[in-house]
Amino acid sequence: MTRIHWKDYYRAWPQLTPPLRPHPQVVAAVTAAIGEAPGRTLLLGVTPELADIASDLVAVDRNHPLVSHVWPGDTTARRAIVGDWLNGNFVPGSFAACVGDGSLSVVEFPRGAVLLCERIHEALRSGGRFAGRFYAAPDNGEPVAAVKAAADGGSIRNFHAFKLRLAMAIAAEAGRVHVGVNEIFAAFQTMFRDRDELVRRTGWDRGHIDTIDYYESSVVAYSFPTRRQLLSIIPPSFTNIRLVETGTYELAERSPLLVMEKRRNSRDTSHPLRRPEVPPKVA
Repeated sequence: MTRIHWKDYYRAWPQLTPPLRPHPQVVAAVTAAIGEAPGRTLLLGVTPELADIASDLVAVDRNHPLVSHVWPGDTTARRAIVGDWLNGNFVPGSFAACVGDGSLSVVEFPRGAVLLCERIHEALRSGGRFAGRFYAAPDNGEPVAAVKAAADGGSIRNFHAFKLRLAMAIAAEAGRVHVGVNEIFAAFQTMFRDRDELVRRTGWDRGHIDTIDYYESSVVAYSFPTRRQLLSIIPPSFTNIRLVETGTYELAERSPLLVMEKRRNSRDTSHPLRRPEVPPKVA
């Protein structure tokens, strides 16, 4: 039976750590990118670490359970609503800034990413700024066997860093950008059959490891473009486009912050969709 794991994922939230959740260094990088007082801000998702990034913030997530259980609560300075990022939810030009964490990694690439950029453009006022972290695949794909060897050798300190590296490696070996979370689960099950032994060998927290079970039979897929691939599909209606490093936590080198500004007096959000470069399959 297939399912969408997001509906239950709120139960795993306390077991998630950086790099899946924002490290304080990420929050600092986002704050630096949009400024201390950015004005009315749109948050893509209900990431608690970004809930107080602005004094007037609206968070949007289409998964009611996440809004109900993960969001830290509405206040006079922030509120969360259930909605779809890819559908126009707001009056155009409603926000001075837009932020997110992993938002571009949970939409289809490239079409979903292009559409999300267009929706961000619509929501921002002229000169408004977007700052969002995404998970970037390395230019030279890493083999799945190399990820397992790194885990066995103790060089991957955090299970969630391992999970992201495994996901990127699966996609790289298949010569594609996306990976189904059920593929991540299946690969993990093949690699490690004894989780207690895995805990002893790696030092990973068993609760963190067991979050992989939410991926079983889920139809959700994640996208891991390279830095070059993501930059190639940003609409020309944005300017001052840059990637900002987000710190020194584990896998920070694959977790850059995309920062860009809506061109002043920009109205055209159209973008001729080019076929992004796809790295060759990993041997």
